[in-house]
Amino acid sequence: MKLLIIDLLGLTGFGLLTFGLYLQYGTAIALQAGGCGLLAFALTAAWRNRRVT
Repeated sequence: MKLLIIDLLGLTGFGLLTFGLYLQYGTAIALQAGGCGLLAFALTAAWRNRRVT
């Protein structure tokens, strides 16, 4: 349950950050920053999953 709350808070923060970039700079920059953030998250999650097992 603790991990679910942490994940929800992280996704909410990421969404707010991307929305702020969208308001400030427009769609292209927001999508690029969002894609970079999700890629970094996926790489980190894969690295942590490999390290645990």
